[in-house]
Amino acid sequence: MHTPWHTPLPELQASPRHLRLARGQTLQVWLAAGSQLISQANAMRVTESAQWQMERLVSRRSQLADGEWLVLAHDGWIEIHASEGGELLCFTPVQRPWHHPLLALWRWLAAQRPKLAKSLQR
Repeated sequence: MHTPWHTPLPELQASPRHLRLARGQTLQVWLAAGSQLISQANAMRVTESAQWQMERLVSRRSQLADGEWLVLAHDGWIEIHASEGGELLCFTPVQRPWHHPLLALWRWLAAQRPKLAKSLQR
């Protein structure tokens, strides 16, 4: 649920990438912020890209069981380790064109025009 304290999740691509890993295999892949990872294995370890926090380099490490999911907060290289092998579904955000924010602003301004006209007539 969207609240003022949480940003809404981005619109995701309809078909996921299937990342298949053998027992004990480690894979590094670059993913965009907002990507969702869904585990299809008993034990997957996901280490996100390192970020600076309070003059320290920190990376979040998550253990995912079958059916659990994770949303990436930052762009970057992530490391996926499958101790027992399995599959990870990766849904990436839909890329918006560069002019999308300007178009949204223009539409909002156009919607405000009748309201402004009514307030000026008073």
